[in-house]
Amino acid sequence: MLKSFLLKSIQKELMIVRRLATKIPAQSFDYKPKEGIRSTLELLQYLSWCGTGTIQYWYRNDDSDFKTYFIGISAKAKETTAENFDEVIQQQIKLVEQLFENISENDLFTKEVDYPWGEKALLGQAIIETNIKWLTAYKLQLFSYIKYNSEEKLVTPDAWRKTEIE
Repeated sequence: MLKSFLLKSIQKELMIVRRLATKIPAQSFDYKPKEGIRSTLELLQYLSWCGTGTIQYWYRNDDSDFKTYFIGISAKAKETTAENFDEVIQQQIKLVEQLFENISENDLFTKEVDYPWGEKALLGQAIIETNIKWLTAYKLQLFSYIKYNSEEKLVTPDAWRKTEIE
């Protein structure tokens, strides 16, 4: 049951992000509130992998450390553009389903994993503390960027439940 809950939560967050991306004005992909903060495009690039990144890391077939893994996944994310973002997110929605096929309900309560910062946690908690929280936080940053930079009349349901592209 927890497995289904976590999977559906990640998929829904990705679907909301996918819909929000359709609301970004073409001229605002370079927008950033100030130096040192991600631009809208950089935010999309991060969102293109943060929903699945740590799960992929925990189930990888090599012994790379997180820094090496992160460098690779970050480089690949730079290939994400305004034009291909929808396709990338649709791939992430499918990928998370594939990743969860390898996870048993028991794994969520017994498999110990390492957070990127070195602490250990059980897989279920770690998925909440990384993938789900990161998606939620950065989705809301994207929501705010769109509100700041467009005439789009976004309201609360746009951030939490609207998933269908209009």
